[in-house]
Amino acid sequence: MSMTMMGRVHVIGAGLAGLSAAVRLAQAGINVSVLETAKHAGGRCRSFFDDALDATIDNGTHLLLSGNRDVLDYIDLIGGGGALRQAPRAAFDFKDVSTGDAWCVDLGASNGVSLIRWLLDAKRQPPGLKPLAFARDLWALRRADTQSVAACLDPSSELFRTFWRPLCLAVLNGEPDDSAARLLWAMLSATVLKGGVNARAVFAPDGLGSALVDPALAMFDAHGVDVHFQRRITSLDEEVARVGAISFANAAEVLGDNDAVILAVPHQNVSDLVAGIDAPEGSNAILNVHYRVAEGVDEPRMLGIVGGAVEWLFQRGAIVSITVSGAGAWMGKDTDTIAHALWPEAAKALDIGGSPLAYRVIKERRATFVANPASLAHRPATRTHLKNLYLAGDWTDTGLPATLESAVKSGRLAAEAVLNDFANIAPAAPKPTGQA
Repeated sequence: MSMTMMGRVHVIGAGLAGLSAAVRLAQAGINVSVLETAKHAGGRCRSFFDDALDATIDNGTHLLLSGNRDVLDYIDLIGGGGALRQAPRAAFDFKDVSTGDAWCVDLGASNGVSLIRWLLDAKRQPPGLKPLAFARDLWALRRADTQSVAACLDPSSELFRTFWRPLCLAVLNGEPDDSAARLLWAMLSATVLKGGVNARAVFAPDGLGSALVDPALAMFDAHGVDVHFQRRITSLDEEVARVGAISFANAAEVLGDNDAVILAVPHQNVSDLVAGIDAPEGSNAILNVHYRVAEGVDEPRMLGIVGGAVEWLFQRGAIVSITVSGAGAWMGKDTDTIAHALWPEAAKALDIGGSPLAYRVIKERRATFVANPASLAHRPATRTHLKNLYLAGDWTDTGLPATLESAVKSGRLAAEAVLNDFANIAPAAPKPTGQA
């Protein structure tokens, strides 16, 4: 190994992708700086205390499954596992608010072999599931190339309404006729089709930040990682096929020969910083509304909702959080209108009366890239045309939808690429734990 000292890796963006990359580099003893435009880390996966609700809430509601290995490995790496609880079974309750019907999709807690028993047990299935037709659906999704989800399935079937459409909205944040079947298959093959042991819900009772963000920041502090918030970058300046400098509004940082940059920003911001990156175009919105109710629950719970505007409902304590995916039509409405329009569905789903005590509406206008078949050709690889520039983000070519798993995986891939490409350069000696 060369005695030349590896320089600094500048991670731009402190969302999950950036955090995932930075913690792995820090663990390897690399000098790391994290630059974030916002006042906080976590991106769409941060938690904060809301005065109106008198509770800690997540700014984005995310479903984490026991088969999301990249996320869970990352949590283990930063020591955040104590903030999580895993459901004993892969059992997901649903309610049709238009009819009052309720059912549970219960995949059990065993390996993939148990799916055969599940297919033969109507009591654990969504309405409309017929084993042979379901197998044909899976085969069509598996063979999909550029087809949409709707093109692989039967949109007129009952199962499409009770299972496939809700799943597509939850995973791809879009309607089945405009969502890539390959991405839905990628999620299914990594979790559900491996059996209930890989599809159990994983909850963070105190908020996702306690498991995914706060421990990473503590690890940075222990490893002497420089973290800079409210640092808006205006451009990455190219110099002889590499990033030569990072420019800010009134200054620039010139990079050394052995410095590298990991760009972990949302897909819509990439072209503002550097030319020549083919990123997906367009975004889909997500709407979250958090309500405080009079009576809380002891254990976190979730409920899939069919027959209304809401797709998913989560409850932690006295806070009921609802999610509307593909929510572009709601973005122009005022928050009071949104909260009052959606509360009746939540109340009906939970069989409770009265009005909420308080609420908070959170709009994410550009929550995910548009996961249609055309977007698959515009998800760039980790390495770029600039030899010291790497990409991370759920929009990069991870093979997965724009999920927590994709974001964390992209950060891991970026860190591994940096370490591999600079393998002939010795990393700087790590600072002792606890030293700033």
